[in-house]
Amino acid sequence: MHLNLSFESILLFWKIAFLLSALVQLVYLGFVYARVAWYKPPGPSQNEEAVSVVIAARNEYDNLLVNLPSILEQDYSAFEVIVVNDGSFDESASVLQEYKTRYKHLHVVNVIENEQYDGGKKYAVTLGIKAAKYSRVLLTDADCRPASRRWIRTMVNAAVDENQIVLGYSPYAREAGFLNAFIRFDSMTTAMNYMGFALAGVPYMGVGRNLSYPRGRFFEVGGFRDHYKLASGDDDLFVNKIASRENTSICLDADALVETTPEKTLRNFWWQKRRHLTTGRRYKLWHKVLLLAQPISLLMLLAGSISLLLYQQWIIAVISVLLSRLFIQITIFSRSSRRLGHKDLVLFAPFMEIAMIFLTASVHIANASSKNTKWKN
Repeated sequence: MHLNLSFESILLFWKIAFLLSALVQLVYLGFVYARVAWYKPPGPSQNEEAVSVVIAARNEYDNLLVNLPSILEQDYSAFEVIVVNDGSFDESASVLQEYKTRYKHLHVVNVIENEQYDGGKKYAVTLGIKAAKYSRVLLTDADCRPASRRWIRTMVNAAVDENQIVLGYSPYAREAGFLNAFIRFDSMTTAMNYMGFALAGVPYMGVGRNLSYPRGRFFEVGGFRDHYKLASGDDDLFVNKIASRENTSICLDADALVETTPEKTLRNFWWQKRRHLTTGRRYKLWHKVLLLAQPISLLMLLAGSISLLLYQQWIIAVISVLLSRLFIQITIFSRSSRRLGHKDLVLFAPFMEIAMIFLTASVHIANASSKNTKWKN
């Protein structure tokens, strides 16, 4: 009798877990990801607000040489480009000096490394924002290249007013190999997360490769003071602090995409993920709960499905739910991936999604046992 009761209890547990996890997955796909897939931007804005583009660069000679002209030659009436040369010991200074003679709206802030200098991207970004003369800043990185000469215009037009935060997207360049596909899938799903939640009225992060906000707001909240010693957080933690339903918008226009260079090795990607995920524990509690619900419910859905099938319970229901979720996922990912520039990844989404959950869990475990405070050597 005891064994029979135990078996029934286990079976009941998996039935409840299966139903709850399926519900959470449906809500997540239908009310978060679907918002990106079927997003309709507001009508064109006439906003011509002057903009200061801020780039923090450390030993980025090659990237500055190739990418900086695409930013300096934007089709916009009033903007400046501020490059913070953050203690570089390559030839960055020479290429910046050359471009300064050709582009009068380029301004360079040189940071000289010394014994008191503690490094960090946040220090460089802060100096760039302090040097900005316009009330709106638009941030990107040296290894980024706008998809068009309308990048600035499109990002500014996405702001409803001068107080608006605009979350843009920065896809990784497509290259050969599985690692590149995996990196691009990670970037795509991250964007679907933060943009989907922003559209749902719960903005929690942005990506500093393509992000705009009012310069004054940066100083009102003390900049990066709350998390200055963390290597990451100049984008997501700052947005997590200042963003709200009322003051945040997204920009998914193809002209506003900013392509960036992906890591070439698994080791470098691993360290990049470790650096990026050091900030998650500092998100608002409600945000952390929402973000954990998706991967945990997916794992519980898979575990519950396997258990029920092994016990030969609800076979038709389990198969129907799994196939329905797969159909919904492919439909949503197909639309979203086209908007985000990754349509080749759709068929691999179900497999990469599961692999990414285990990778992310491994990174969190690794981060719990060590720290990394450098942003670039």
